[in-house]
Amino acid sequence: MTPTTSTPATFHDNRVDQQFIAGQWRDGASGDRASDINPYTDDVVAEFALATAEDLDEAYRAAAAAQEEWAATPPKDRAAVLRRAAEILEERRDEVIDWLVKEAGSTRIKADTEVNLAIAITQEAASFPTRVHGKIFDSNTPNRETRVYRKPVGVVGVISPWNFPLHLSQRSVAPALALGNAVVLKPASDTAVTGGTLI
Repeated sequence: MTPTTSTPATFHDNRVDQQFIAGQWRDGASGDRASDINPYTDDVVAEFALATAEDLDEAYRAAAAAQEEWAATPPKDRAAVLRRAAEILEERRDEVIDWLVKEAGSTRIKADTEVNLAIAITQEAASFPTRVHGKIFDSNTPNRETRVYRKPVGVVGVISPWNFPLHLSQRSVAPALALGNAVVLKPASDTAVTGGTLI
């Protein structure tokens, strides 16, 4: 069967054949293209202009620059962002399921389960900003104490697999964001939309 392509793939009103690099949706700069193929029908569901190492470096630098302000965001506000992300997944459940079916070859039952898991980890991550605490330990030096402060590590790189793309990406992305980190996400090329673009 020869793969077929239709008009650019969309998720709601947005195209999914671009990458979010340094705060904007755009094509990768490599000049090479990759086809995202439905494993059941062999139809092309999206095509991507692949990124370069320079695109990746630019994404990292932008994430590092944004991370400091994000880390300084009050815990209640970071939690609100994660709760809203869970709500959006619920509101757009049918669209996400359709994408999991056509891109990952999921059954509707498996796709529904995966969306449930992604929502659950996002809701759980929304509780992390207020659950992270430092510790105070006794010191061997008289009249002193040892304090442990928990701080974000900075930019977290996430490389996700293809077999449960939405959930396996989100279970790393949501906790990292909740705790004040920025994230650069590289989904599996077989599931670039459900493991990356949708998130």
